[in-house]
Amino acid sequence: MKSRTRIAAGALAAAAILAPTAVQAAAAPSPYAQAAAAVRAIGTLAYGKNIVSVSRPFTGRYCVRVGNDVDLSTEVVLVTPWNDLNKTYGVWTAPHPLCGNLLHTIMVAFNTSDTKVAANTPFFLAIP
Repeated sequence: MKSRTRIAAGALAAAAILAPTAVQAAAAPSPYAQAAAAVRAIGTLAYGKNIVSVSRPFTGRYCVRVGNDVDLSTEVVLVTPWNDLNKTYGVWTAPHPLCGNLLHTIMVAFNTSDTKVAANTPFFLAIP
């Protein structure tokens, strides 16, 4: 009987270690990213990981605030337009006036490729 109890206890411990936690399960879409977001053109978060907030203070200008554990001074931020390829864009990781000079906030700016006018654009953002 003791050996069955030990085997059952060992199996239970192994299952607890190998089973994903609630945090890991929630992060499944981007398991290797420190932070990731799908941002709608209106400036709201469609879905993401380690994203505190998203806003659009002006046309084509977005502020994405990441968790405090992400050090933007040493990270690479990847941005890709979401189904809208006729745009140019820039990314600022230093505190920016349009985003209230907040730390841990990324400012993303989109313009049309041809006229260079600010344009609302949905996009993906990732910090590996």
